[in-house]
Amino acid sequence: TKSFKTVESSLRVDAVASAGFKISRTKLGSMISSGDVRVNWSLVSKSGATLKAGDVVSVSGMGRLKRHSTSAGF
Repeated sequence: TKSFKTVESSLRVDAVASAGFKISRTKLGSMISSGDVRVNWSLVSKSGATLKAGDVVSVSGMGRLKRHSTSAGF
């Protein structure tokens, strides 16, 4: 398990996951469109979905990340 902190302009799933998995937001957007991204084990249909504290984001073939809180990082 790794812990990291990031500063993003929003808590959208594409912004946070792209920082966590170190891939571009464009690539993550196409992964969302193809059904490879889930939040709390439910498919994400829009890259603009907002994450809440405790949400788990999983990307097929890349792993999972969990949002702890705004001030504590991910």
